[in-house]
Amino acid sequence: MFTEAIQKVRKSIFPIFFFGKNGSHGSLGTGFFIDNKGHFLTANHVIKALPKGGTLAYLGNIPNNNFQSKKPLPIKIIRQDENTDLALGKIDAELLPPLIFANEQAKVGQSIALCGYPLPHIKAKPVTNNGTTVGVNIDVTQVRQYWQPTMKMDRIRKNSFYNKPFDSFITQHPSLPGMSGGPIFDLTGKVVGVNTANATRHIKRSTTSIQVENGIGIELAEVMAFLQAAFAPA
Repeated sequence: MFTEAIQKVRKSIFPIFFFGKNGSHGSLGTGFFIDNKGHFLTANHVIKALPKGGTLAYLGNIPNNNFQSKKPLPIKIIRQDENTDLALGKIDAELLPPLIFANEQAKVGQSIALCGYPLPHIKAKPVTNNGTTVGVNIDVTQVRQYWQPTMKMDRIRKNSFYNKPFDSFITQHPSLPGMSGGPIFDLTGKVVGVNTANATRHIKRSTTSIQVENGIGIELAEVMAFLQAAFAPA
């Protein structure tokens, strides 16, 4: 059902890596391009998770890339908003095709899909030349794109569910760690929201407790308002 949409989206998403001063490395979440100038969107809590002293890094479209002796490219963060949990960044090279936003918000019951780079595991070894790091040999075999077809279950007003200070919606299926910041898209591959969190509830039934997990997406109107403010003339 989502075959054609995934062929579009898969070319535009990427994992947001970090490299620490002590040799630590990993992936914090997912980003996706929104124009041909290198601007991308992700979740603000992804950027805030950067370890102290670490740097954000871009390695392009995984797993559709060659990473032998590749030097990570820097990521510039332009705007962050804790209230909407959105962050706007920019990359200056090796850009991916931008995704298109839907003209209207997804309807309750509509088929949509979550995506991103969950549970990443990477191995990196610096490449040096006369004592200077010139690149990195990186094994991203286990960093893979993940797709979760689901549906929009409900629209949630601000501060009415988990005290989220933005309009959001619940998805039938939860996302996995690492998928935060990824686009939520419809059957045509257009973006209808951004993945931000999961909602876990325990429902008592007699002597047992049933755990229910759903995803939480940032509504399209909130995303568009954030971008309008970010690109507004100074």
